[in-house]
Amino acid sequence: MAEQPLLIDAIDIRTTTRNYDPTSLAEDHIRKLDTTISAVNTLSGLHIQLISDCPDVFAEANASGHFRNANNVIAVVGPKESPEAYEQAGFYAQRIVLAATLYGLGTGWVAGSWDRQAAAQRCSILPGEELYLGITIGYPIDQAQLLRSDFKELREIQSKHRPSISLAEATPDMSAAEVEAAPDWFKDGVTAALKAPSAMNAQTTRFFYDAATGTAKAFIASDASGRFLLNDLGIAKLHFQIGAGGGTWQWGNEASFSRP
Repeated sequence: MAEQPLLIDAIDIRTTTRNYDPTSLAEDHIRKLDTTISAVNTLSGLHIQLISDCPDVFAEANASGHFRNANNVIAVVGPKESPEAYEQAGFYAQRIVLAATLYGLGTGWVAGSWDRQAAAQRCSILPGEELYLGITIGYPIDQAQLLRSDFKELREIQSKHRPSISLAEATPDMSAAEVEAAPDWFKDGVTAALKAPSAMNAQTTRFFYDAATGTAKAFIASDASGRFLLNDLGIAKLHFQIGAGGGTWQWGNEASFSRP
């Protein structure tokens, strides 16, 4: 899988893709994705799967215009009713998203804009497992233009593709002076987390730095609601970890992060 500096680059240029080219995934890309997914499943204990050429899964969403030519999905499958696994699903599946970005592919997390039953019928779901969410994947319809763009241009596209909360809003339990005094790795981690996708772009994950212990924590905003808060927490934790230059998260809401 990709090294840390490359993953930071992926965070800086990743955007959610809704409009896809109808071209099927090339065998080389399928091999790369299958290799990445296999490695992530080994690390996480999840059962994530790539399902290609499945237009029935997105028939309604494509017809409505929510997507265009969505035809492939990464099915995020794991243990039933496991809060820790829901969070891990976000953390580890987003690792696949970032790798796919480096492969030149477009992606987008999906929760409601797909036929979950049709997707489940195409998955291998073992007893005790459930299908959590999906991730559309394919070639962006404007891929030729994107390939002509340099890294600076791609970063500019990413920075403008959706609104974001501020660093101060992401650290509500810290004063401006405390944020300023926090180490760069913490601020870089939060900055990377603010580029993470989340359900309805709600950005419900918050961060805190404890100067006494030199550790950070991530927690779900007190006024947040929705089915996918833990998944979003996991995604944000991954982005934070990459932006911070490495470290280790504990699982759970208000769990801690420590640097090596």
